[in-house]
Amino acid sequence: MAAIQEAEGPGFSALPEGCIAKVVSLTSPADACRLATLSPDFKSACDSDVVWTSFLPPERPQTVSRSVSSLKGLYFSLCDDPVLIGDGKMSYSLDRHSGKKCIMLSARALSITWGDTPIYWSWTCLPNSRFAEVAKLIDVCWLEIRGMISPGMLSPETHYAAYLVFKITPASHGFEFQPVEVEARFAGDEAGKREHSVYLSRENNNTHGWQSWQRFRHAGGSLMLASAEGSGNYPKERRDGWSEIELGEFLTKEGQDGEVEMSVMETKGGNWKAGLVVEGIEIRPKDGK
Repeated sequence: MAAIQEAEGPGFSALPEGCIAKVVSLTSPADACRLATLSPDFKSACDSDVVWTSFLPPERPQTVSRSVSSLKGLYFSLCDDPVLIGDGKMSYSLDRHSGKKCIMLSARALSITWGDTPIYWSWTCLPNSRFAEVAKLIDVCWLEIRGMISPGMLSPETHYAAYLVFKITPASHGFEFQPVEVEARFAGDEAGKREHSVYLSRENNNTHGWQSWQRFRHAGGSLMLASAEGSGNYPKERRDGWSEIELGEFLTKEGQDGEVEMSVMETKGGNWKAGLVVEGIEIRPKDGK
């Protein structure tokens, strides 16, 4: 990047547009956008399909059919507007910074214990969800959500993280003081087992939270809130109006076998839980890497 900027001048700008485009295609989407501001010649080269075809994954879903005028337009369309794949049970998009693949498994693509039992879970549609259905927890004492994805659906040589995408309703209970156990790792990789505790709710000081704690205490649970304070294991707000919590991270490699397993569990406390709305699990590059 710096070398290109230093070389920019009458001699370098006089190179054929195709040569400039070839050099830029060896950088990154972010670099291409920055280089496009150097001069009109650079902008023309940096916006060309020669550059952006190198940033788009060679294998794209057959459903990708966008009315865009250029591959650059297609790239940013896939960054900003995920495509539904797998009979609408998954979505495909690109990481804006790196161009790496991002996949989201909908709640219907996950294994939810008692998910098809109406007294425990219900299925509904929400206007701000990318999927046709989301799962709403009515009341359970055994929370178990699992998902799996093949590394072949993701970009190779990439540091990924998995995130539960969800909402907590105002009438929720059971999540204020009780953490859940989460994990993401390759199946059978005992050495990479890194299960840890997170909280799905930050509401722990209101009257409803106190009532939930009383139920939890009488059920024989142990209060673990103090140990998690300050650990950062709390939900973050997303730009799409949902919340997310990281489940774990893993590295994909070229030609890698096996499946990545992801889980969200709370089966030890015995307290009843309600008001969790699950959109799905998103797998995307960790910090754009």
